[in-house]
Amino acid sequence: MATGKLLESNRDNAGDFIGECSVTQSCEPCMKTNVSTTAMFFCNKCNEFLCDACKNPHTVYKTGRHDIVNIQERQSVPVGVDMKGMDICPEHGKELEFFCQDHTKFCCSKCVLIHRKCDQVDEIANASGQERPKIQAFQQSMIKLQSKADAIIADCKQSETGLTESVAKISSEVYKMRDRIVQLFEEAKKKLITDAEQFQRAEVKCFRIKSEASFKIKEEMYKVLPICQAVLEHGTPSQQYIYSKILQDKHNAWESNINEHTNLKMSSTVTVSFPRELSTLLKMGNDFIKLNCDSNNPGIINIA
Repeated sequence: MATGKLLESNRDNAGDFIGECSVTQSCEPCMKTNVSTTAMFFCNKCNEFLCDACKNPHTVYKTGRHDIVNIQERQSVPVGVDMKGMDICPEHGKELEFFCQDHTKFCCSKCVLIHRKCDQVDEIANASGQERPKIQAFQQSMIKLQSKADAIIADCKQSETGLTESVAKISSEVYKMRDRIVQLFEEAKKKLITDAEQFQRAEVKCFRIKSEASFKIKEEMYKVLPICQAVLEHGTPSQQYIYSKILQDKHNAWESNINEHTNLKMSSTVTVSFPRELSTLLKMGNDFIKLNCDSNNPGIINIA
């Protein structure tokens, strides 16, 4: 089984264990929107492949200096896939050659002896031909999950802004009633603002936890996608088989978390209610103003 010490420049042309070949690169910004476009340029400063449409926006909207060249002008170097040690047995330091279906475990030539009595131990070299479609599916799904993560982050930011703005409007709404309830105004206002800010702090905390969790998932997938692309384009069938098995659990966890965050609704506004019968206002004491909020987050209490 071919592995080798694969070079970090796994985007470039040619290869040491897959033979000399011409590799077609995809535009990386387009890939983030689930669009496959052939890259024509490469930014040496940002280490990013670009198509003709993305070249100018890259220099305009991405900060820093750029050194963009045609792909044909880049020096051809050996290419391969660095599996980051995932195809090496952690116990014996040998290449993984088998997969025990009974224990769902990879084995090298040494640890496979422990599984000699298992019913099904597959040789990776013979069993790894069907994994490429799975990796492609995972790759496409991760791109979509990244888009969902972006939507969650944007939604959290918008919700936080909306909540802050709505809380800021509370004072002006309350002041409209000030002339008629001067005696109780300050006490009621303090109570209301305290409740609103308490609710805001709790909600903002949830926004940020939700946003940070989605951002972390997005970062993890951003690190995985280049390896995924490299395995698809240059990986041996054995590497594709190993990477598919490893990627499956990661993908399921990411998808579960993203869907959970997507379905979790949070309140982004609060309003103030005044009683219709002002004649009973004085009898209500400092509870005459109500803070209306809507939240389905555990641990968040609706103040009414």
